[in-house]
Amino acid sequence: MTWPTRILMAIAAGGLLSACGSMPDYDYDSVPGARTQSAPRIVRPNMTPIPRGMLADRVAFSQKDPRWGGDRLGRRGGSLAAEGCVVTSAAMAMTNSGYPIDPGELNRRLLRSDNLTSSGLLKWKGISEVSGGRVKATFHDSVSDPLIQSCLAGGDYPLVRFYLPGGRSHWAMILGRSPQGYHMRDPLRVSKTPLVFPRDSSGFKSLRCIGRA
Repeated sequence: MTWPTRILMAIAAGGLLSACGSMPDYDYDSVPGARTQSAPRIVRPNMTPIPRGMLADRVAFSQKDPRWGGDRLGRRGGSLAAEGCVVTSAAMAMTNSGYPIDPGELNRRLLRSDNLTSSGLLKWKGISEVSGGRVKATFHDSVSDPLIQSCLAGGDYPLVRFYLPGGRSHWAMILGRSPQGYHMRDPLRVSKTPLVFPRDSSGFKSLRCIGRA
């Protein structure tokens, strides 16, 4: 194993998270790892009662929102619009957990508190630090349906990483699960209602959970 490879593995183990790339709209059935059967894309209007087992759905942020889309991640990272799925998903989870913050403000606080590397990698301890300890991020080194369900049962919002068509890494926030699949807020595909990813956890590569401390 070369030294560069060892360094990269150490960074991943230490709780750093790389930003994701921006992609055009995509069909969830085309995402690698998703099931092939059809499934509804729309879950519910925001005004209706929350389905049983779903966490509160109070906000949907777009990483491409012009209010913060042009902001840079770190000192040499890309823009929020291009690479900000992680920060945008974290801001949604924090706001839903009772700590209102938008992606632009979260990005600024992470930078000021040295919780973004110069290239825009997120240090997960920063979620607690910028919220004054009111919100925490739990780092999981594996992904499974029981782990995701345990986060949901505890009131924490799971953030999951998966690959988009073309191989780019992307993150979104889970609200719950139904027989149709995982109900999610996607920072690249913001809509009035959550979207359903017709998959089980086998399509996910990483898991972090954000909730009240």
